[in-house]
Amino acid sequence: MTIKSFYTLLLSATTLILASCSSEVTEEQPAVVGTATRSFVVKELQEPMTRTNVVIGKSNTWNAGDRLIAYNITSPQKDYDYLSVATDGAYSKFIGQIHWNEGDEVAIFYPFRYNTTDTHIGTVSLGLRENEVMDKGKIVKGHQNGTLENFRFFDYSWNKLKNIRTEGVDIWADFLLKKQYMLVGLNIIFNNQPLKKIKRVTLYNIYTNAKLNLSTGEVTYDAKDSLSVTADKSLDTFYLLLFPDKNCTPKYVIETEDGKKYYYEVKKPRNYERAKFYSETLDVTCLPDPWVDIDGKKWGKYNLQYEPCTNLKGWEPGYRLAKQAWDYFYTNPDPFNLYPDFLPRAFNTSAFDHFRWGNIAAAHNYSYCYSRYYSYYTGNLQAVIQNRCYGDLAFYASQGKWMLPTKADFDKLMAKTGEYIGYYQDGCNIIVGVLFDPTVPTCKKGKVLDKNGRIIGITNRSTGIYVGKYNNHNTRLKNFSKDDIDKGVFLPFAGAYTEYNDGAPRLQRPGGQAYYWTSDANPCNYAQATAFSAYYMNNGWFYPGTVNACGSAHNPKYNMYNIRPVYASCTNEGVKTKNTK
Repeated sequence: MTIKSFYTLLLSATTLILASCSSEVTEEQPAVVGTATRSFVVKELQEPMTRTNVVIGKSNTWNAGDRLIAYNITSPQKDYDYLSVATDGAYSKFIGQIHWNEGDEVAIFYPFRYNTTDTHIGTVSLGLRENEVMDKGKIVKGHQNGTLENFRFFDYSWNKLKNIRTEGVDIWADFLLKKQYMLVGLNIIFNNQPLKKIKRVTLYNIYTNAKLNLSTGEVTYDAKDSLSVTADKSLDTFYLLLFPDKNCTPKYVIETEDGKKYYYEVKKPRNYERAKFYSETLDVTCLPDPWVDIDGKKWGKYNLQYEPCTNLKGWEPGYRLAKQAWDYFYTNPDPFNLYPDFLPRAFNTSAFDHFRWGNIAAAHNYSYCYSRYYSYYTGNLQAVIQNRCYGDLAFYASQGKWMLPTKADFDKLMAKTGEYIGYYQDGCNIIVGVLFDPTVPTCKKGKVLDKNGRIIGITNRSTGIYVGKYNNHNTRLKNFSKDDIDKGVFLPFAGAYTEYNDGAPRLQRPGGQAYYWTSDANPCNYAQATAFSAYYMNNGWFYPGTVNACGSAHNPKYNMYNIRPVYASCTNEGVKTKNTK
């Protein structure tokens, strides 16, 4: 990490001088604070080092028409006054009509913003995402885009003039505007080579919003959050304007033009100081895609989940994908336990990852009064939204990124992979499931495989196979590693919710059975839809996953099953809307 001062690299402090204002006061503008304004002029004493146009290694410049806030600390007004930059260039003059009297204190702040939501005079809000400022005489909305050019929209600078008087200018020779931010230049390395064509950088665990007290210069920061900066065009070097932080441990997600994502986490806290430039070298690792491509279909690696207080960018509140392929709520340590723990009775505010078919508005509510909230739609529900109350929950929750798989999607999944039966041990929990592995030899695709990769059945059939109990030494179940699971699509046996008992709510056989919704309804019965199902019995018999059993299309829509989504190639523009229930 390299640290360079703003003096040599970019921003340092602006030196200003208050010119004699006695000749600027007119009869039409008496010098009475609170009732009228007086002319006010600030001239620069020397070549500036802090400007609205930020360029590392060069003198920055003002643009004519740039505006600054002027706030009378001694006699506050209802609104802010402002000063305007008179001319372009490295030297300029700030002029304006502001409220002031001799002896007053006046705070100067750049920039004067037009999109501010400040409600308390004397305190300005600072943000890193977007500002609307006067730029070259026009009101322009600007955002960070990874370049130095757009830093002019966030050039937060403050100081105050003390004991203003009309005579004697020497006391203003040392007036400096103090920067309230720092800069980071990112050099990103992957596999010992510079990473190029960067499209987006997202930082987590940083300050993104703050408030500045104009009277004191004190800055208070809101809770840490995330910041996503998207380049207007792909960049090889990425610059960020951030707030200072004495204990900064950000996490970076870098996205390139080809859609790949890379990850870097700062382990040792950084001390980012105000008005400094930091050059950071990030040796990133590649983030795995959240899907597995199987014969052109991108299958999600994780189940859809609802968890209160979750608020992810690009998702409806509460919804997300599971953190691991084997994750599901209310995991039972023993797959043979027929009496799992009771669920919370806060039916609408508890975490849940079982959902009724075609329900959106109350999909995760497992109370009896919502048991008949499902879609009557008898067609294919994939990417369908019905008045935001019914439709494809995965498509709705992910804002168009994921969607329910069709029965045909499941058919192809099983035909193009080998189906291992086994379990993953997560701490004390035994997670039984099936792993659809596309990397097996062609001769094993469409087949059920034991722990040694031997063929023991045919996929997509409900024929039982004896595999033994998972905890016997001679079991035929494979003990999956994470590397095994990363190869394909792992569907944990997370049970189902079918018995709406508000007094004693329980999942049905978590660890022993799997139910996953498809987007296909029963065309002959509005109350039924097709589901993928698989079973592991206490006696050691295993029934591989299928969507072709005689009962597959007859699952009651009021049952609450898991959803394993597939990646949607379309966006929200492709949403199919229906008015039918």
